[in-house]
Amino acid sequence: MTEVRDVVAAASQLTDAEFLEVVRAVAAGRPGLGALLAAVDVGATIPAEDPVTAEIVPHIAPAVPEPDYTPGGVPTFDRVRERIEGRFGTAVGSSELAHDSPSGQSLDEAWEKREKAGKAKLDEIRRSLGKQ
Repeated sequence: MTEVRDVVAAASQLTDAEFLEVVRAVAAGRPGLGALLAAVDVGATIPAEDPVTAEIVPHIAPAVPEPDYTPGGVPTFDRVRERIEGRFGTAVGSSELAHDSPSGQSLDEAWEKREKAGKAKLDEIRRSLGKQ
């Protein structure tokens, strides 16, 4: 275990180019490390001297809360009521559309048939109990 730490300590002293050469030499004779060798070849093509540049984004101050919110960011009662009414309206509309569709109508018809059959069976059971 200490030998591995010694190798890691020695490898960390190398420059990037030297380290890539060491990894290339170690991976060259091992077919199972082909992916590592390919990664080393890709890493060698990236120039190390060019610094990475990024666009600096200025800090944007927090926006003023929307009119339906308090300065603390809590929604007002009117906002909550509007959201609930909107969701309720969407649910009612979805239900109406589902019942008006052909598949919704066939489900309604099947439900009615089951209800009629259930009531008929219940009446039959009641009649049979009354005769006994």
